[in-house]
Amino acid sequence: MQRVVDIGTDGLHLATHRGFLTVSASGEERGRVALDDIGALIVHAHGTTWSNSVMVRLSERAVPVVICGSNHAPVACVWPLEGHHAQGARMRAQLRAPRPLAKQLWRLVVAGKIRMQGEALAFAGKEGGAFDLLARKVRSGDPANVEAQAARRYWKAMFGGGFSRDQQQAEGANALLNYGYTVLRAIASRAVCASGLHPTLGIFHTNRANAFALSDDLMEPFRPLVDLAVMALVVFRRGIRTPFQG
Repeated sequence: MQRVVDIGTDGLHLATHRGFLTVSASGEERGRVALDDIGALIVHAHGTTWSNSVMVRLSERAVPVVICGSNHAPVACVWPLEGHHAQGARMRAQLRAPRPLAKQLWRLVVAGKIRMQGEALAFAGKEGGAFDLLARKVRSGDPANVEAQAARRYWKAMFGGGFSRDQQQAEGANALLNYGYTVLRAIASRAVCASGLHPTLGIFHTNRANAFALSDDLMEPFRPLVDLAVMALVVFRRGIRTPFQG
């Protein structure tokens, strides 16, 4: 499994040496990772410096570099210009894809996400049977917004009745979820770019300021995996025994 390299310590310098990404502080090497083992690089520390070869070598391997602001949220992502032999043809197909096809694809994405939410709840020892029924109700384009209906049930069931999902909240479970989704988004972006698709040309997400709309679309069914990991961290802190310990 490829590794997500997270740079969270201030004042580090990144460089490459003989096939490795090296991490140094005050001229002393603190660690190294084989470039071929890296799935994504996330930088959210102050004063990080790097050589140009870091960007070149990672881009040659279609590895996304996610740069975060002071709130640890992504502000930029470096992705390679070339990554697949059929890149041009696939991008043209993306541009020409008819709207009905996009709506059908979004139906599959939403249904898959809702089913995964149910599976995640079941794995956590909670009731998730209703989510399979909700997934069957999703129609082309999800005009009834079944995704939102499922979300209202899901967050309360997973994290408790007092929990509210807040993307701007930088503490507690919300902060952990934000971080986990950042990692997931980087992984999805890497897969999109490596397959010859353009991450800006989304299925449902169409915000003109979003350079990774397709990544945001395709990561949706995998979000519950992050939720499970966060829930495990939260309940472990409370000293509650859960199925994760079995």
